[in-house]
Amino acid sequence: MVTLKIALRSLLRRKVRMVLIGLLVFLGTMLIVMGETFSLSTSFSSKKSIIDNFTGDVILYSSKAKEKPTPFAFNSPLPVIGNSGHIEAWLDSNGLCVSHVAIAQNYGMMSIDKNGKKTDVPFIFYAVDPVKYYATFKNVSMQSGTFYNSLGTGIQEGVVLSVLQQQTYKKNYAVDLNEGDAVTLLSIGDAGSVNAQPSRIVGIYKPKYYSNVFNYINFLDITSYSRLYNFTGVDSASLPASVNNALAQQTDDDIFGLAGNTSSMVETSSLVSKELSGYTTIAVKLKEGVSGTLFRKRIAQMGFDVKCATWEESAGFFAYIGSLISGVIYGATILIFIIVIFILMNTLIINVLERTGEIGTLRAMGAEKGFVRLIFLWESFLLNGIASFAGMFASFVLIAIIAAGKGVILPDVVQQYLTGGAPLKLILSIRPFAEAIGLVGLVSVLATVYPVRVATKITPLKAMSDK
Repeated sequence: MVTLKIALRSLLRRKVRMVLIGLLVFLGTMLIVMGETFSLSTSFSSKKSIIDNFTGDVILYSSKAKEKPTPFAFNSPLPVIGNSGHIEAWLDSNGLCVSHVAIAQNYGMMSIDKNGKKTDVPFIFYAVDPVKYYATFKNVSMQSGTFYNSLGTGIQEGVVLSVLQQQTYKKNYAVDLNEGDAVTLLSIGDAGSVNAQPSRIVGIYKPKYYSNVFNYINFLDITSYSRLYNFTGVDSASLPASVNNALAQQTDDDIFGLAGNTSSMVETSSLVSKELSGYTTIAVKLKEGVSGTLFRKRIAQMGFDVKCATWEESAGFFAYIGSLISGVIYGATILIFIIVIFILMNTLIINVLERTGEIGTLRAMGAEKGFVRLIFLWESFLLNGIASFAGMFASFVLIAIIAAGKGVILPDVVQQYLTGGAPLKLILSIRPFAEAIGLVGLVSVLATVYPVRVATKITPLKAMSDK
């Protein structure tokens, strides 16, 4: 261990210089650990927040759609999903998901008649089954009224306005809408006809998360939506048994054979109309341990006329914020450690030049090049190792303190995109510390490559000639 003793003595002789280098390594290590911890926490929190409040793990949408579903598909709504009821029944029974909710995104108008003055205002909304939506996404904080009485009995029909939309209508249209106010919903049919559906305001809400999106989204119950857009069909219970049996078959012959079957004649007076959904997406939360790949495979086997998008694909820019921040942090970390490498290399070269006589004496006493090389490697590893472990310990303490508190409070705009508006909870993980050890070790080796080459070329004659 002679090389270790010589290296330690050399470090102690140059305390000020080595402390400055150690400080750089200390700060660089903290940047790695804190930066990677922040990055991992951001990715985890962003994913969890998006899935819990925004998209679910996967989103199903019509196979006829040319674009993927997004939170902003209002002006050009996605095609309606066919047989959404059958799909939801399968989701209830397949054992793969925790919950699911079908959603229809659309854009319409509301007509308000207050104090003898009629005003039409634009209306962006999600049409949902209130009970399923409330069970899947806990993003609604009611300021007045209830979310369609989704926690009680007897679902209400009507509109739930966001606080921002309520304020916007008041500011831009001089219309003050509150719980209980009557409105008329308007929609445009395919032939340009206008459908009108009487309704009312059943509540005012404020989004708990992602207010930069949901502030502009209102809610409509799916029953009102179906009436408004004329999504109607025939209740199968009112059809003859022979018709239902044929429709349940898998072959075209059975279905089209109805045309020649006199026992399948239907009395139109006995038919009962049934409102269809008009859903454009179905958000699905998967059980823990169930992968999106497995779910895609299973739903493809069912032959449903739908496509499947992951939460990343549906959330768009929101899903990639964490990755973007990670890239910035890694870039800053690499830049700092490049600076550390050059400073350390320069210092070691000066150190070598100052110790020409000492190195020449060691060589004259029979020290091999490997012996000299080991001295400088020990110096590098000792200095960087002590500084990096000090940086990791300081980072561990700081992360533990922050994790025990309410989390990191970021600027509101940043926080909205990263976590939906909640404080960022730091997650203690071994990965940042392992990366710090690996990177510091790499720096220690790289910084000594050239100085060691210079040191091993010093001969006793060279040392004597420099005196």
